[in-house]
Amino acid sequence: MFNISHHSSEFSIPHGDDSIDVRFHTPNAPKPDGERALLLSFAGEKQSSLTADRFSLVAQEFVSHGHAALSFDLPNHGDQVDEHGEGITGMRNALVAGEDPFQLFVDRGRAVIDYCLDRGLATSDRIVVCGTSRGGYMALRLLAADARIRAGAGFAPVTDWRDLDEFRRDRERQDMALLNLSTQAANLAERAVFLVIGHGDDRVNTASCCQLFVDIQQERKQRDIRQGAVDFYCTDDPGHSCGRAWYQKGAEFLLEQIT
Repeated sequence: MFNISHHSSEFSIPHGDDSIDVRFHTPNAPKPDGERALLLSFAGEKQSSLTADRFSLVAQEFVSHGHAALSFDLPNHGDQVDEHGEGITGMRNALVAGEDPFQLFVDRGRAVIDYCLDRGLATSDRIVVCGTSRGGYMALRLLAADARIRAGAGFAPVTDWRDLDEFRRDRERQDMALLNLSTQAANLAERAVFLVIGHGDDRVNTASCCQLFVDIQQERKQRDIRQGAVDFYCTDDPGHSCGRAWYQKGAEFLLEQIT
């Protein structure tokens, strides 16, 4: 549970014909204006992303340093469950039905950032993202899409949805290949990125995460990109998991980027 002294609030942001419900955590002793950073954190639905054990560790670290953290539900999670179903299965069903839950998330993330900038809750050079597993994919996808985000961290992230059991029967679809995060390597190469995954993660495929790191590094080398940094760790954590120490290390990485 979130045990740092803070204030929690929720608000809705208009978005097209819908709205985005955001959970927002601010420290009771915030840093002065101009020094505060904003973390967007994702795991599944917005509350557990900010309060559940491990998922919330980066947010806790940011709040303890006087920064703010927020989250909103991933597509087909929490209040966003619809006729396509819940969780990853719901996202898969939405995609097969002709919708794009991944682009929807990016659009919603950009709208949330717009809102926070307009109301002075964030500044464009002090926004970072993080996420675990499916939330790691979403965080990195948003990082690649929005240059206002300075850095991102993925903890045992999905990098290629074709590796997941829920998408097994859809692996040959052309649109599935386009979802691979390596297609975003050019944009990610211009950011600061932290990646960590266990050496035997069969759930999201360690090899795919390793390939993403290689592709980002190749982009950086070919284009002689000097800004940002890419930290990658392949760990001894069992299965589809990341130890608390890695969340702490990821938090330190993100804090370094904004301080």
